[in-house]
Amino acid sequence: MQQKLSEELIAFSSMMLMASSRGEMVRLSSKMNELVEQAMQLERCELHKKEKTLSATIKFSQEEVAKMSKTFKKEFIANGLVAHIIKRPSGKNSAYYEIRYRRNGYNISVSNKNLQRAKELFIVKTFHLDEPKKSKLTFGKLADEWLTYKKGKIADKTLREYSLYISRDFAPLLNKSIKEIRTGDIDAIMREMGERLYESTRIVINSVFKYAIASGVITHNPVTLLPFKRAKRVNRTPLTPAQLTHFLKEIKLPQYNEIRQCAYAMYFCGLRPCELNYEAHFENGFLIARNRKRKNGKVEYKKIPVPKEARGLLFFDKPIALPFHYNNFARLMKKCLNGEATSYNLRHTFASICAESVKEEVVELWMGDSPERLVGKVYIHFSDEFMREQMDSVRFPT
Repeated sequence: MQQKLSEELIAFSSMMLMASSRGEMVRLSSKMNELVEQAMQLERCELHKKEKTLSATIKFSQEEVAKMSKTFKKEFIANGLVAHIIKRPSGKNSAYYEIRYRRNGYNISVSNKNLQRAKELFIVKTFHLDEPKKSKLTFGKLADEWLTYKKGKIADKTLREYSLYISRDFAPLLNKSIKEIRTGDIDAIMREMGERLYESTRIVINSVFKYAIASGVITHNPVTLLPFKRAKRVNRTPLTPAQLTHFLKEIKLPQYNEIRQCAYAMYFCGLRPCELNYEAHFENGFLIARNRKRKNGKVEYKKIPVPKEARGLLFFDKPIALPFHYNNFARLMKKCLNGEATSYNLRHTFASICAESVKEEVVELWMGDSPERLVGKVYIHFSDEFMREQMDSVRFPT
């Protein structure tokens, strides 16, 4: 097309020189417009054919890498000696090369019309780098993230306790990068803790680091080397006959009016202190309460037949909820028990009295514990009539 246009321009020039009349000049002007349009079309085609921007990867040789700065060399080798190269058109018949490396906080960019020169500039640039900007994910931030993840999966009270363990006991590590925390840092904090606090805190901190591993933040758990030491527990016992007699007499005094309903619910039905709330209620001779010994937010209720001895002492039309904070309830209960026992001993007393007359599987259901055997867990379902008969066989001192 370009050759043909050149020939037509030569012929047109000759015709212009030979034109002698006005009519020929008008005709040649029209021809000139056609030639101009052809030239513009040819130019557009040439622009379209011009080399476009190309992008690829470029690998440096071992000799070239050896010339780089020592600090950057380790980073570059670890990533395969590869950088990013872009070829961009420049002017009519030339191009320039841009070499980039943007990874792990580094940001290097050089360009030149000569590829070899661009590589040389890249090598020189490695000696004039700022420290790479690395994101600092602190232990405190990840702990907050873990607590947010656990919200709704565990009781609010337990979540607050976990948060307290972290913010109070691990304050020195909150602003430290989680990748920099070592076993010795954690051990230095936990070695002075008592047995029970050590056990609880280790469970929490171990969970935070396991969450970090699952999230791909770290590859090792510094808590692993710290031994898990289960704190010694002193099992509570049922009230002795003398203690029970004192309790049954003392609880009827006016000073215990506010807690009497809850105290009887623990003694006659074996409720846990945390189950004394507005979800507990009486229905058709049963006390129905939310079973708090369930994990992962599972909601389950238990039914305990009300013993005949309790029918004149418990008020079926009143709530079974603490009128004030549990600490006040515990203080009054300890006073009522002459300082020799706590409210939780009433639950042990209930279980012990029932176990003397009723089979163990039934007592487990009343206590809110899961039977150990598969048959008890899945297949056995006692009727209300059977449960009432079982409770009627129990004799509660009053």
